[in-house]
Amino acid sequence: MDVLDRADLPFPQSLPEFQRLFPDDAACAAYLEKARWRDGFVCPHCGTTGEPFHFENRPGVLRCRKCRKNTGLTVGTVMERSHTPLNVWFWAAYLVTSQTPGMSAVQFQRQLGLSRYETAFQILHKLRSGMVRPNQDRIGGQPKNHVEVDETWVGGRTRGEGRGVHHKVLVSCAIEVRHRKPGTKLDNRKNGRYGRTRSARRRVRP
Repeated sequence: MDVLDRADLPFPQSLPEFQRLFPDDAACAAYLEKARWRDGFVCPHCGTTGEPFHFENRPGVLRCRKCRKNTGLTVGTVMERSHTPLNVWFWAAYLVTSQTPGMSAVQFQRQLGLSRYETAFQILHKLRSGMVRPNQDRIGGQPKNHVEVDETWVGGRTRGEGRGVHHKVLVSCAIEVRHRKPGTKLDNRKNGRYGRTRSARRRVRP
């Protein structure tokens, strides 16, 4: 679902606006509930429509007033089974979509105030994976757009294993070079060129 296609879902255009829209976990949960059920909550267990029970200490859980079964707001999303607060997830999504050109996991950890690097890395990885189109089409095949391909070894020096570089991984990358329409705002940026990329780790037999 694209929130930009939903007029009933406000999308923050600035940092102050984001802070006003999502001050706490309860506000984030209300946004998720509205995004999932535009016309009101429908219990996935019994199909009952109506206002569910809300829990102050568990904003990400709704309980049907009829069958009394719980429904998780994050089920089926990148946030499922995560112990990280909703507010942190929303901040993370805002940073990923508004910062160009991207940011490292270390920067991500510092910006969100997370104590563990592993948590920052996992959140960043899940958000990036969720931004990939589900039916990713192949690049190339268009006469006016050529494809540039290259490969490189990724890895670094290791300690305790002698001299040289060990455990390198061969990564291949292909970029379909496209050209923007003349007269657009970004036409003069990088000679109007932009592209779509695909990368993959190659298996190397010993």
